[in-house]
Amino acid sequence: MKHADIPPPAELTAPTSPGDGVRLLRILGEWSDSGFAAPSQILTLKTLTREVGSVRFSDANYKWLTGYLRSLKVEKNLSPSSIKHRIQALSRAIDEYLRHHVNVKISNPVKLLPKGYSTYTDLDAQMAKAKGGKVKVNVARDRRLLPGEHEKIVAVLSGYERPDRSRGLELKGGDALLTLYLLILNTGLRLREAYTLTRGQIDMQNKVIHAKETKQWRGKISYRDVPMRPEVHQTLSLYFASRPPFEPDAHLFPFLNEEGVEEGKKGLVRTSQRLSFRFRIAFEYMDIVGLHEHDLRHEATCRWLELKDKDGRDLFRLEELNKIMGWKPGSVMAQRYASFRGVDLAQRLWPAPEAVEASVAAA
Repeated sequence: MKHADIPPPAELTAPTSPGDGVRLLRILGEWSDSGFAAPSQILTLKTLTREVGSVRFSDANYKWLTGYLRSLKVEKNLSPSSIKHRIQALSRAIDEYLRHHVNVKISNPVKLLPKGYSTYTDLDAQMAKAKGGKVKVNVARDRRLLPGEHEKIVAVLSGYERPDRSRGLELKGGDALLTLYLLILNTGLRLREAYTLTRGQIDMQNKVIHAKETKQWRGKISYRDVPMRPEVHQTLSLYFASRPPFEPDAHLFPFLNEEGVEEGKKGLVRTSQRLSFRFRIAFEYMDIVGLHEHDLRHEATCRWLELKDKDGRDLFRLEELNKIMGWKPGSVMAQRYASFRGVDLAQRLWPAPEAVEASVAAA
């Protein structure tokens, strides 16, 4: 080429940057195999690999990313939370790759995205509707138990049969599901933390539950102490009294055995799914609409926050609540989980008529 005065192709003369030939397939795979990705993120990484694995890292710039975002909204019509899961997983994978390849001059395009990138813009909405989709929005979970719902749930989990139904629920394990419900409602334990409890984790004398954390990975095992409310202590006392003595390492609840699974990862996932389903069936049986098992943890958070001492002050500081619920120090999860009903707040402003009359008489 040189002797024929033919210029060489630009690909041969242009300086190359480390990482130019790398595809997102490799970057996503390295993050997935690193052991640092959360277990809940693995499935998202597999989806990303399928969708964008063939893209070269050098081509994964901001323009490409905005196009991918639009396809998630218009073509796949995903909710903002699902979009966030994908983009955050992609960002963590790229960050991990860049940490181990300091010579790569390509930056992480996710860092350039504006706040609210997962929300549908007006243009996104028009394009999604034109494709037969709809505008998806995040639905905040602020569902709390309404008056009378708790009594209905206790009734159906105690064996109540509706007269307009041919039969009631099949309650395997007797009062085990009822006890699990009351335990979660009055402690805020996560579902898996509750049904995997062993007898040795229950300290009836000191009124403390040593809950094994589930929000952890990388081989870490930790516990947190959850104080028992009087309702919990009474519930567990009745539960223990109706059964033979437990060995310290014996599970309180029979749900793992009922499903015929071991306490491995797959067994835990299956048991959690089955228990969530059983709770949903119980709620629907009593015509309780829109309530999910995880909403009980939200309800428990609100109940902890609403506890007052004799002088009307909060019984627990926010730092203590974070410890009880298994959140990190300084976490804002309490604000996210708090759902104070307007009717309850109004009652504080408008005391009962008898109290008003007594106040007027005293004046």
